[in-house]
Amino acid sequence: MKADLHIHCSASFDATESIDTILELARENQLDLIAVSDHNEIDGALELERKGEAAGVETLSAIEIDCFFGSNIVHLLGYGCNLRDPGFTRLKNHYIEELRRTGRQRLQLIEEHYGLKLNEQAILERAKGRPYTNVEITQELLATQTHPSLVPYQSGERSANPIANFYWDQLAVGCWGYAELRLPEWKQVTDYVHQCGGALIVAHPMQNLKLDETAVEQLRQGGVDGFEVYSSYHDGRGRQFYHEVCQRWGLAETFGSDFHGTTKPNIVLGQTGYDGDCDAAVQILKERIAHWR
Repeated sequence: MKADLHIHCSASFDATESIDTILELARENQLDLIAVSDHNEIDGALELERKGEAAGVETLSAIEIDCFFGSNIVHLLGYGCNLRDPGFTRLKNHYIEELRRTGRQRLQLIEEHYGLKLNEQAILERAKGRPYTNVEITQELLATQTHPSLVPYQSGERSANPIANFYWDQLAVGCWGYAELRLPEWKQVTDYVHQCGGALIVAHPMQNLKLDETAVEQLRQGGVDGFEVYSSYHDGRGRQFYHEVCQRWGLAETFGSDFHGTTKPNIVLGQTGYDGDCDAAVQILKERIAHWR
């Protein structure tokens, strides 16, 4: 079995490809099981549920929820949960309003930091009717501005994945460009996903937690069902660390490319860092889901 359980479609604020395109790519890459796990958004996952069987691809319902873990932000993946529960729609609507609220704030921070003025109308056009976010602001910034600090993202060592790299380097928690979102606490998310019959997996933990054993233990004791061990962001050391954590405690190990389409151009759907048979690990994940139903 070959699986990719962390894919984003155009329903997500930061991704570009349709469900039809994702299903086509899944077939091309000979994937047996996929999950669309958009940021605080359910429409893409529900569309995949409707179309997957006809396309000959097994699917799993999923969502990626941004939440606070202390002063840090982590992304938690809910698998197998009932996405039609009204709480997910409330979560989606709240997140859209938070993106709207913080968009202008982030734009001002970037303009002040670099001493420049961006064309807000052009940014709005890039957003295509949605609230503009760091994605559209960064696209406009890198496409139209000249500044020595931007060169690494435009043509240098950070240019292979410029939107995401600029976010992690300059706009994430603790950086000068951080605009605080009002997000739920991780334990609230864990309990809610379980109540909705789903298993809770920590997404790309090396991005947010690194090798922090204390944080990992807190999450484990707090009820998470596993970790995304195999991620396009993880090196061998990270994969080994989280594999050993899951093996030690009988937790689920998952596989995710974090495909976003053109906003993360160096990430290929299906390339998760694991080339073996996913069947045994998928069965453990499904057992964790069954436990909460």
